[in-house]
Amino acid sequence: MISCNDDDNSNTNLGQTEADVIEYIEANNLDAERTSLGTYYVIEEQGEGKTPTSDAYVVIDYKGYFLDGEVFDMSNSEGVSFDLLNVIPGFADGIVNFNEGGKGTILIPSNLAYGDSGISGVIPGGAVLVFDVEVLTITNPQSEDDIIEYLELNSLEAERSNTGLYYIIEEEGTGDPITETSTVTVAYTGYFLDGTEFDSSSENGVQFNLQNVIPGFQEGITHFKEGGKGTLLLPPNLGYGSEGSSNIPRNTVLIFDIVVKSLD
Repeated sequence: MISCNDDDNSNTNLGQTEADVIEYIEANNLDAERTSLGTYYVIEEQGEGKTPTSDAYVVIDYKGYFLDGEVFDMSNSEGVSFDLLNVIPGFADGIVNFNEGGKGTILIPSNLAYGDSGISGVIPGGAVLVFDVEVLTITNPQSEDDIIEYLELNSLEAERSNTGLYYIIEEEGTGDPITETSTVTVAYTGYFLDGTEFDSSSENGVQFNLQNVIPGFQEGITHFKEGGKGTLLLPPNLGYGSEGSSNIPRNTVLIFDIVVKSLD
């Protein structure tokens, strides 16, 4: 969450505690709430969008500073994407109190930030951190309910398999049935529910042995024959699950527009 700073704070310990947070709040006449962990937050605007869960991905426009007003880090107006599982505890604990579009301030005691060690050259040990934040976007873990909502919003009719895979057959295709051990060539575009594309093939497609692909893609292709065309909507457990991958966030619904070029 922080950028480098030329000042050397490596041997400094401010020794600040929750009492310093309370003193700062009183001195600045802030209307702050305290979480059960001990994070303090001030809501300037609640926001009208969704509320983040503790394991959400969020994009935040923020400025981070110490109690004396010295800024140690800030984003540009486009914000920075964060995985709330991978930030300091107080930051995540504060952000979950805002809705998408919300604005305000988070005050984090040092034990919920970088503790007595701090970060050499950037954050002194024992430092209270203050963040002015605006929550730009929130992506919570997705589920089958999100697929159903997507289908309704886009007036799409899909079939559901026993595993929870949804598929739309535009053209079934002709030829021999495809099994879960088949080798096929498939042209595809993969994207998220918000339309962001994460992968695609050329028009000629890519050859796959279906034993070596994610479960939802493996199963989905078997609903088509050679020449078949349609869409697969995979709940997270049939995609990359709770781990995700290098370009797939965890617990994310995946959509594939596919054309089965050949059964090889």
